[in-house]
Amino acid sequence: MNTCCPVAPTFVLVGLVGTAALAAPVPAPQIAEAQLREVNERFVEAFVADDAAYIETLTDEDFLYTGRDGDWLGRAEVLERMRNPQPLPGASVEDVRVRLFGSAAVVHAVFSVVVQDGTPVRIRYTDVYYWTGTAWKLVSAQHTSIKDGVAVRQRNGTAPDHEPWQGQDPGGDDLGVLRALNADYVQAFRAADVAWYDAHLAPDYVVVYGDGSFHDRAGALADFAEPYFATHIKSFPVDQVSIRRYGNLALISAENDYELKDGRTGTNRYTDIWVKQDGHWRCVAAHITVHKAAT
Repeated sequence: MNTCCPVAPTFVLVGLVGTAALAAPVPAPQIAEAQLREVNERFVEAFVADDAAYIETLTDEDFLYTGRDGDWLGRAEVLERMRNPQPLPGASVEDVRVRLFGSAAVVHAVFSVVVQDGTPVRIRYTDVYYWTGTAWKLVSAQHTSIKDGVAVRQRNGTAPDHEPWQGQDPGGDDLGVLRALNADYVQAFRAADVAWYDAHLAPDYVVVYGDGSFHDRAGALADFAEPYFATHIKSFPVDQVSIRRYGNLALISAENDYELKDGRTGTNRYTDIWVKQDGHWRCVAAHITVHKAAT
């Protein structure tokens, strides 16, 4: 079920960070990847140990955390929770992927922990960093529990055949373009317009669905080609939308409080990651977390 494509009735624009603010060049790709892998390992250790001091150093002022229950927490709320530590033992990390986009970077991975009641949990996460000139700062972290029976490995699909997209991209300032692309994204979902997605998803696009499964671009296109909205969804409002920009990367976060045609309702919270490449914004990743399962 794909119920998390963004529409934009309201927007909050925060966190504008330009490359001019950088005090030093971004490290070379090989060095940057090594740094981010080390930071990722240290961050996971700090997260499971409730190490508030390290998290405070690592995170940016407008850091947004989407927990595996779909709760949104700002930096202050995350730090406050860590002041009453409840360490999570037995943590391990796998399938770490680092993607570099100029002064920003995206890290995808899976970690496993044992929660307080003794239950083992696997979590797929997506973290976003930007380079300050002296260090990598964490601006976004999103977690989704991997359901029982769902594999950690990436699912690779087959893109469907379709006619080329015949539309025209929006123009104007970058924030205006992102607003319009966000609205176009949901319209394409409503219309099962796979051609629009093919024209606007980056070649290395990946998506984390609400069950924690990890899909490649071709598989996502196959899903978008299915008329799920027409056959299953009664209403599809999306609210609490925010756009945050870091150099050539932009984060669009929102809440999707939907109703299915059988009367069940649910809420997803998600982040779409867009990168400006060769003068065009392309979506490089999407991450979905179930806040309220359809009931």
